[in-house]
Amino acid sequence: MQYEWWYGARDHLRRAGVEPWEVMEVLYSPTRWPRPARTPENLPVLTVWGRTEEGRPIVVLLRQPPSAPGTWEVVMAAPMRPLQMREYEAWEAQR
Repeated sequence: MQYEWWYGARDHLRRAGVEPWEVMEVLYSPTRWPRPARTPENLPVLTVWGRTEEGRPIVVLLRQPPSAPGTWEVVMAAPMRPLQMREYEAWEAQR
């Protein structure tokens, strides 16, 4: 997959305490879990759940810009919340 950064992504990452290199580690991890989702406005997005190489659990939010088919734009990322962590650990255990 090809990834690009949305122009406002770095501000979101800074507020969430996530580094850009952590996002890339999750996106290229062999144990990432892609999960389709929808925004509150009902727009399709993709979340990618995974761990950094150090094991930090992160969720990355991607969208496909209409002007660049085949490319995913990194919109934001955040550490997994406890419920997400339990879901991800259950998925990891079933792999």
